Amino acid sequence: MAEILFAAQPIYDRRGHIYSHELLYRHDSGISALDVGDERATSELLFNLCTGVIEHVEHYKMPVCINVSADFLLSGIFLPLNPKDVIVELIERIDPTPEIIAAIRAWVDEGFRFALDDFEFHPSWDPILKLATIIKVDITKTSFEEAAERYDAMREYPVLWLAEKIEEEATYEKYKDLGFDLFQGFYLAKPKVIEGRKVPSAAGEQAMIIQQLFSEEPDLYDLVAAISTDPLLVVNLLRIANSPYYGVARKIESVREVVMLLGLEPLRKWVLLILSLRNSTPGAAKLVLTRAYMCAELMRQSAHGSRAADVAFLVGLLSGCDILLDVNKKEFVNELNISSSVRDAVLNYFGELGEQLRSVEDFEYSVAMKRIDLADPELFKVYKQSHFLVDELFQAMEAA
Repeated sequence: MAEILFAAQPIYDRRGHIYSHELLYRHDSGISALDVGDERATSELLFNLCTGVIEHVEHYKMPVCINVSADFLLSGIFLPLNPKDVIVELIERIDPTPEIIAAIRAWVDEGFRFALDDFEFHPSWDPILKLATIIKVDITKTSFEEAAERYDAMREYPVLWLAEKIEEEATYEKYKDLGFDLFQGFYLAKPKVIEGRKVPSAAGEQAMIIQQLFSEEPDLYDLVAAISTDPLLVVNLLRIANSPYYGVARKIESVREVVMLLGLEPLRKWVLLILSLRNSTPGAAKLVLTRAYMCAELMRQSAHGSRAADVAFLVGLLSGCDILLDVNKKEFVNELNISSSVRDAVLNYFGELGEQLRSVEDFEYSVAMKRIDLADPELFKVYKQSHFLVDELFQAMEAA
């Protein structure tokens, strides 16, 4: 059954082309962002965007505008989206304190753009004007004469001017003639409710993290943002990075530093281990991780290369996601943005990857039934090597 995820209202440029979409909080029960609070509304909207309607963003291929709360700005955690794909809207309920201004400056340094929403030209906002990309003018609160005066007086600021809540053609033409750059309102397009199926938050967060870890060319920013959605995971990774196991002279204090210190392959191992131990017993975690290492080694031996081995590792891992992460395997795998070959191997044992997975699982059965003597000697060798690697990983976890 479809659920309401949020609403999206297009913003148009002077040529009538869509410039971006503003995402608006919506809920099946009809409660508003004010009812649930700005911080929760932002978090729910973001989560539904990232896990429920990835196709929506891919279809439009343009930025989305998202309102954020003061607490979110001050949290030190940036939006889990590439800065080029998002415009952060500062709502009028935010008080531009020195702390808020410093936080906005930090976001801008990360590459984010800001729109001043429902801007009322109060002097307290002057420091933020230099950091803004868009000034949004609510034409129901600001008269045309006042808007024209402000527009003329602030020409030195390199910002785009947006007239919002336009409900008739004459108003649209007036602001266009004035020189405004962007336009939004019922006259141009009403907000469209986006429906889909909401993913349980725990599974969705884990899906995003695993997806970033095993993407073909992981992006540092996206990887850090995904990991940052899981505070417990962050704490554990920081503890590992600061442990004697790595012998770093200075204290590691950020997720970005952890990623840079550990490197991609060790990071994959640590994250998988932490997530698996959180949701399963050590024995079950060792079983699935050993399976993943075996699949990777078999692919490596078949001379397909290290990239193919990484894919095989992912197949082995996802085949046991129900054990590792306590999720429904079919639903979890179908939510991931992975290749059809990986999905078919995990769910249906199709292709070379699927055949390797089946052979490894058959070997596991032989081990469980104490019939190793009937197993392929080469497969047994791979098993011992993989089992040793997993044991090492667990020992390192205990040492950290």
